[in-house]
Amino acid sequence: MEQNLKEKILEIIQSIRPEIEFDASKRDLSLFGVLDSLDIILLVDDLEAQLGISIDPEHITPENFYSLDTLCELVRSLSK
Repeated sequence: MEQNLKEKILEIIQSIRPEIEFDASKRDLSLFGVLDSLDIILLVDDLEAQLGISIDPEHITPENFYSLDTLCELVRSLSK
């Protein structure tokens, strides 16, 4: 489940920023400085639509969107 979630989120990120090659083998893939505010809005929209979750505005913080790992933690916590 964990790997599938990471792969799905990475797939969504790559659809938003196809010009950037993300190295999924990195333990904690940093998104900080890679995604801009419009990318974050698109990412939130895609995550909600494709994963069936709702991300409230208070969850859209640099801490939650800092890396692939922190984003997975957020999605996991909202999926419960």
